[in-house]
Formats: sequence, structure tokens, C-alpha cells
Amino acid sequence: MAPLAAQPAGRFRRTPHHGSLLLLFFSLGWGQPWQAQAGEAGQEAALPDQVLANVSSFASLPPGLLGGFTCAEVSGLSTERVRELAVAVGQKNVTLRADQLRCLAHSLSAHGVPGDLDAFPPDLLLFLNPAGLEGPGACARFLSRISEANVDLLPWKAPERQQLLAAALACRAVRGSRVSAADVQALGGLACDLPGRFVADSAEVLLPRLAGCPGPLDQDQQEAARAALQGGGPPYGSPANWSVSTLDALQGLLPVLGPDITGSIPKGVVTSWLRRTFGNPSWQRRPELTEVLPPRFRREAENVTCPLGREVRVVDERLVFYKEWELEACVDGALVAAQVDRVNAIPFTYEQLRVFKRKLNKIYPWGYPESLVQQLGSFFLTMSPQDIRKWNVTSPPTVNALLSVSKGRNADAQVAALIARFVSGGGQLQGDTLDALAGFRPTYLCSFGPAQLGAVPPTVIWAVGPQDLDACGPRQLGVLYPKARLAFRNVSGAAYLEKIRPFLGGASTEDLRVLSRQNVSMDVATFRKLQTEAVVGLTVPEVQKLLGPHAGGLAAEQSSRPVWDWILRQRQDDLDAMGLGLRGGVPNGYLVLELGRQPRQVEADGPDPPSPPEALSGGRCLLGPGPVLPATLTLLLALAPH
Repeated sequence: MAPLAAQPAGRFRRTPHHGSLLLLFFSLGWGQPWQAQAGEAGQEAALPDQVLANVSSFASLPPGLLGGFTCAEVSGLSTERVRELAVAVGQKNVTLRADQLRCLAHSLSAHGVPGDLDAFPPDLLLFLNPAGLEGPGACARFLSRISEANVDLLPWKAPERQQLLAAALACRAVRGSRVSAADVQALGGLACDLPGRFVADSAEVLLPRLAGCPGPLDQDQQEAARAALQGGGPPYGSPANWSVSTLDALQGLLPVLGPDITGSIPKGVVTSWLRRTFGNPSWQRRPELTEVLPPRFRREAENVTCPLGREVRVVDERLVFYKEWELEACVDGALVAAQVDRVNAIPFTYEQLRVFKRKLNKIYPWGYPESLVQQLGSFFLTMSPQDIRKWNVTSPPTVNALLSVSKGRNADAQVAALIARFVSGGGQLQGDTLDALAGFRPTYLCSFGPAQLGAVPPTVIWAVGPQDLDACGPRQLGVLYPKARLAFRNVSGAAYLEKIRPFLGGASTEDLRVLSRQNVSMDVATFRKLQTEAVVGLTVPEVQKLLGPHAGGLAAEQSSRPVWDWILRQRQDDLDAMGLGLRGGVPNGYLVLELGRQPRQVEADGPDPPSPPEALSGGRCLLGPGPVLPATLTLLLALAPH
């Protein structure tokens, strides 16, 4: 029996008087609350063996097994053994996830930052605290290794990432907001995080680095970069003197160009550059880089007169010898739509197919009709998910035909968009379609309803990867989780936790209790994806066991759901015992009543949780020691049969 404080709203019902009284005694602390034990037979999930515990030399393990360890295994190793594991990972160039790297770093730095940084993989250093570095040249060696790491393992603006940037600037003795070319090179990927004031004061050395940053710049950086480019200083000079090679070099900075800048670029330069980029696949993947330029330039680049004698009246092999600009000028979109089946029969280049696709998009700006989709064949592989989401697809044979041409062609994104479009239009997937889908990355599962998910074969469950179910809701994961447990019931070794992780958003409170007893060391990012209803029923010791060394991460997430919802259900004394500074629990001697509000699941990126006063006024009622006896009598009368 769970404590009354943990009972979801709406669970009160009329019970015999003795049962009601006993429940109240327990909830008021007059007796110790019962804890539900692990339930039904077969509830325990098969969890991995400790594959690292009995290995004498980690270097003898193959990369696949070496990279499959869990945090629970690492927490059971001595510091020296953890160091041997980290060195073996570096020697074999094994790519680890962020949670695995964080576990290694936590164990390695238990007695200070280790001195032999060169022996470890560069990505591991992202999770070490540079404040613990000691000895001459230590920070320089640390920064040299950090410049080789994949900084994007740390989320944008994450505290760890900001801490690394501050330490790197201090190590380089940077004062103020001016950096040198050597500083920028030493910072590596961290240079992309430098605030706008650095961009303004060090534009000459920093702008070329920002042009190659993988993610978008923030508003502060964009404004500083725009001002520097408009000023016409080095390294690019005045926009009036830019060339085609200048536009090539700008890359990621093109989206920050304002009308004043683009209007100053020579017209012939922009037209020549656009004609060339229209046929470049790398630019097609980033259309925002060309959309920033004035529409008149794009129109002039496209509207070229067809040379005499090159007019096209039929799609045939002769078009293979046309240049992209000739296809733009000489081929009519209606002709492509009418003879799209011939496009598949001719070995056109990727760039030529892109021209045909643009022609079709002009004719059907709101999406292709199904009569055209049925004839696409391998032309489907050139379509983007955004294109596919606008189509009208209602026929299972159409879906099956496109799945057939997509098999083995790295078309998972297109397939996911196709299935989502078909299902959203009311289409029902038959057995042959489900069988065909087994050959693709199953990101499409999140477009299925519970009934269709129930028909998903185990082969699809086995194919699910770490991020494939990120778009799924609680109801979908609630169907998939039991199927996953059944599918993986005979899995042994370190593979089990990694296979079950994407499905944990469908785990119940009892499932999480089972996992907590196995010391799985769940990372906080995974914990945040769990169902609120499942998390709030856990006790403080159960959450500590569930998270293991990651429990400290709750402090940074205490304002997020479901962490906040869980805190509200715990006694403050129990939270204090964790030593994390978590506030908002139930004071000693208070009774918690749920007055009509049903717990609800909130996505990790959903609205901010309510402040404590708002939360307490929305149905969570605390009764202090003073009014406990009157409240008890009132409740007994309410529960009594009339």
C-alpha cells in the first residue's frame, strides 16, 4: 500500500471504516507506510551480466563490447581499473555516449583530475572539471586535447560547456574580449560559443571560424557578425568587392546577412554563385544559405534563355548531356510531370534530378497528387521529408512501391515521412507493409497509434536505436515497452540496458522499482523522459539507486518535470538526506491530500512547472500538525457510507 501522499488524485473510493482509518494512520506517520514489493512473477527484467568485472585486460576486449559498458559497471571498479578502461577506449578509438563519458570522468576524478591526460580519449576531457588541474603546463595540455574533442557532445549553453570555455580563456590568458588567431585555433569547437562582444572586437580572426560552426549563431553573435560584415573590414572586405569565392567562404554566416549587405554585393557575382550552387548537393542540404539572398538574384540565376536548337519536347537519353542551367532553361515542368516514369529509366546525375524536382515543385507547390507519387520510383530518393509531408498518399500499393525502391538506399528519413503522411491520412498498414518496414530505421513508429503498434513485429523492436522513439508519446511508449521487454528477455551482457533505454518512457512505477534494484545508473536525461505518473511513486532511496552516480544531476533539473513533480511528493527530510539542496518536499508532520487533480505527463521541452505556491494551490493541499485531528474526523465522515 502506498502512502496517501503518493496516491494519484481521483483514487479515493468508499472502503470499510477500518481500512480508511488504517490508511489515515499510516499517512499521518502514526505507523510506517508499507512499501509495495516487486509484483507479479516474471516482473524482473533480464539485465546484463557484469561484462567488465571479470576481465583482466580491457585492451583485450573488442571495440563493440568495450563501448557497451554501463555506469553501474563503472561504479563497481577501482579508480585504477577505471583509468585502464579509459585508456583502452582511447587506444581503440571507441566512440562513447555522453552518459558513458560522464561516468568515466566522475570515477576518474574522485581523487582529483588525473595527470596523464594524453592517455585518455579527447571526448572524455569534456566531462572533467578543469579547476582541478595542477602543475605547470597542465591547462595548456588540457586545452590542446579539448580542441580535438567533439564539443557538441555537450548541449549548447550547457553549464559544463560554459565552464570549459571560461577555463580555456583563462588558460590562454585572454583579458577582455580580444582573441588572437592562435587563441581561436586552441579553442577549437569552443570558439563557436564566444559571445558577440568577442565577435565585434576580434572579427578578423573569429568570423572565418564562425562561418564553419555546425549550429546556428545566437542573436548576440548574429548582430555582431552582421555589423562587422557590413563595416567592410577584414577578412572579407567591403560587400561591394565580394567575389564568388567570398560567398563560398562565408558559408554559415550567409544567414546573418541583412538587406543592406546583400544589396551591395555585385549582381553578376550573386547570379554566378547561385547558378553554381543550384547544382551542388552540399548546398541543397542547407537551403537557408541561399534563401537569404534577394529574390531577384535567384530569379535571374534561374531564368536563362534556352539556346537555339536545345528545346526539349520529350524526356530521353539526350538530356543526360545537358548542363544543369540548360535543363533549367529548356525543360518544362509539365513535361517532367507527364513523363516522370522516363526519368527513372535514364541515368541522370544527382544535380540533374534536382533540376527536375524543382520543376515539379513549381507546378505542385502544395504537394504532389497521388497519381504522380505512384510513378516516382527511384526519383523518390531525391525528395526531402518536408516535400513528402505535403503529398496525398492513401494507397498501400503506392507505399509498398516506394518502400521497395528505398531499401538499402539510406532513405530512412524519407520513409519515416512517407509512413507518417500515410497514417495521418487514415491509412492502415497491412502485414506486407510492416514486413517491408523491418529493413528501415524505425523512426516511423511514433506516427502509429496504439492499435498499429500492437501489430509491430519483434524484428522492428530490435531495430530501434537510441533516438528513434524521441517523438513518441506516453501512450505509444506504454504499448512498446512491454513488447521490448518480451523481445529482449533473453538478452545477456551489456546490450540489454542499451536496447531497453529508448522504451523506458513507457515503464510503470513497478518497472522502475525493478530497475532500481539492479543498480542500472540511469542518466538524468533518460530520467526526464520517464512518465510523470511512474516517477512520482518512487521513494528517495529508489531514485538514488535508479540513478546511481547520476543522482547529483537532479539538482540542475529540479525545476523541470518530472523531477519537480517527484520532489513535491517526497518528505523534505528524505530530500535533505541526499545532500543536493532539493527544496519543495513535504515538511515533517504534514498530510498531503490530492484534491481532484490527475497527474499528467509533460514533455521535457514543455512549459515551465509552476512555482511552489502555484503548485500547492492547484490541488496539492498540506495540512499541518494543528488541524490534523479535525481533518481526520472530517475525512472519516466523508468516507462513511450514507
